[in-house]
Amino acid sequence: MMASILAGNDVEQEYLWSCTLTGSDKEYCWAPEDPTPEAKEGKDDEENDGNVKPGHRLLIKSAILMPSAKKDEVTIVQIESEGYNKKAVIVPICAMKGGSDYQQYVDLLVPTKAKLKLLQGEGPINLIGSHCVDYSGFRDVEAVESEDEDEATDNDDEMEVAEDVKGKGDKKTPTKETKDEKVEKTTTAKEDSGSKKRKASTEQTKSAEKKKKESPAKAK
Repeated sequence: MMASILAGNDVEQEYLWSCTLTGSDKEYCWAPEDPTPEAKEGKDDEENDGNVKPGHRLLIKSAILMPSAKKDEVTIVQIESEGYNKKAVIVPICAMKGGSDYQQYVDLLVPTKAKLKLLQGEGPINLIGSHCVDYSGFRDVEAVESEDEDEATDNDDEMEVAEDVKGKGDKKTPTKETKDEKVEKTTTAKEDSGSKKRKASTEQTKSAEKKKKESPAKAK
């Protein structure tokens, strides 16, 4: 299997194809169908995408007449298909003579369903080529999905930033004490201490005076 990107947004996969026509099996119908959902399991994402409709083409590259074909017997392969404007096309695509022709280059592209028929001779003759599957629009779908993912990521980032900013706004920033405030607090503390000392000294003086007054009374 080979894969290639065509012009535009198409992806094409190429599969090996072959068929054999003989005297007992003179016809081969090429009518590819899209795989069922069960058959799609294990396939690539582009093959599973319901938005992508594959197109099928058959490229017949070579014809090989086996040595077992009758000598001097001419083997002719005919194709029946549909051409432009749904016009029927019925025409021989190769003619080979037994004993002298063993391989012939065909190089025929079949874009629609077709029937290959052994028109003359008994063969066996092998046709070899490629079954091409074109996934039209695959890259368009991929681009849309990528844009959606980028938008979702941007929205998530914006929400995270907004939450961080909100969280920082709720926190109270501790304020630093200025030098003047510290000096004022120290002065107030000293004043409170001095006031307590003066109060204690005053109380001691009053107590001493009271004792002196009481002492003469007792002497009498």
